Amino acid sequence: MDRIERVKTALAHREPDVVPTISCIDVQKHIYDILGETPDNSYKYFINPITAPIITATAPLLNRMGLFERDVREFMFKKLTSDVLMGYDATWALYANIFLIKDSRHMTDIFGRLYKIVDDGYGNMDTPMYIDGMLRTPEDWRRLPKKNWERFPEKMFQFNKTIKKEFGNDIYLFGSHLYGISENIWQPFGFPTFTRLLKKERSFIEEAIEYNKNWYLKCVDASADAGLPGIIYSDDMAYKSGPMLNPKLMDELYGKAFTEITDRAHRKGLKIVIHTDGWTIPLLPYFIKWGFDGHHSLEPTAGVDLAEVRSIAGHKLSLLGHLDIAHVLSHGTREEVHAHVREVIGKAGEGGGLILGPCNSHADIKVDNIRFMMEAVKEYGRYPIRI
Repeated sequence: MDRIERVKTALAHREPDVVPTISCIDVQKHIYDILGETPDNSYKYFINPITAPIITATAPLLNRMGLFERDVREFMFKKLTSDVLMGYDATWALYANIFLIKDSRHMTDIFGRLYKIVDDGYGNMDTPMYIDGMLRTPEDWRRLPKKNWERFPEKMFQFNKTIKKEFGNDIYLFGSHLYGISENIWQPFGFPTFTRLLKKERSFIEEAIEYNKNWYLKCVDASADAGLPGIIYSDDMAYKSGPMLNPKLMDELYGKAFTEITDRAHRKGLKIVIHTDGWTIPLLPYFIKWGFDGHHSLEPTAGVDLAEVRSIAGHKLSLLGHLDIAHVLSHGTREEVHAHVREVIGKAGEGGGLILGPCNSHADIKVDNIRFMMEAVKEYGRYPIRI
């Protein structure tokens, strides 16, 4: 059974030959370690005392030239190359060309967020760190230029078409982008302002949800029309302590939009998986209600236990990711990696519907530990599961 068929079989809740694996890793150190290359990214120019002031002075020109966008695009090709090389069955193919340079220390995005430019702890540029929203009123949101929003789906389609041609026969490609509807509503304002608007300007929140939903439907089309088999809907909704909003309120606000998105994906022949970190157990019934085919992250350090997830969701959701990055895949021994993988497969492997991999991306994840993970999956993940 090849990689793509293995993933399709698992997503259909049938037993493939072996439990499939998925990569969501998108940090430079890890990827360049796999490729045996030295990272050569733009971060050094942002901290260099000579070039940093030039970046600040020429930021509008650099944005118009699309230099950072080109860097992100080229890096994603490196990421997909490394995932194929490592032997993953599936990968999260993220299209993330949303960032704009504000100055040598900060970025913004096309949606109205403010970020700090940071490194990954090893001197390479990491994903910019969200600081706050830059919007405060409905009028701020309405005045925000949306030309780049409207251009995004077509650019995403072109990207997806290219990666489908380059990698589509070698690995199962989940199309994806930043951000989901709920994050795109509250983060451009910041959570305190969002909650105030939710209480006093509910009609505006509904207006923004409708706009974002219609935009996201175009992004679903950008993956389907390019020929990708699935998408990951990324929309963090929970802390380690639990959902950010009451799940009933989440359903009231976003449920109809989520259902329209999953319906569009299914009509286009796509599988659609929802990604959110944190303790998501209370959200599982809603993920099923909204029509998602699977759930990614299943963060173990947030107390998410796969046996509990399977007992609640049964085989109505495929389970993706879950493997610990805080210790096991970052600092654990070969024996610890094997024991972790064996335990997880024993909890949720039977009957298919399990696709293992890191629960998220982290610069400390060791390439050797990913190789140990692959060993363990082949040893313990062959069907029929006998753990």
